[in-house]
Amino acid sequence: MPALDEAVAALRKAVRAKNAAEKRADDARAALAIAMAEAMQMGMRQSEVVAETGYTREHVRRLVREVEEQRSAS
Repeated sequence: MPALDEAVAALRKAVRAKNAAEKRADDARAALAIAMAEAMQMGMRQSEVVAETGYTREHVRRLVREVEEQRSAS
């Protein structure tokens, strides 16, 4: 059934595209967390990071803590 084969191929292609997009988003989030941690290590105040990113103070605190924990575990 050619139509069904095309539908399956389109579905698989869409799944691959979604997975790739999620990977890019995860990578971008990780890079942002690292940039926030580095900015704060260089003296930027948390409130400034909040203003620049639009994240809440708690979200910034959590992401930066995760980066610091990963660095200390390495």
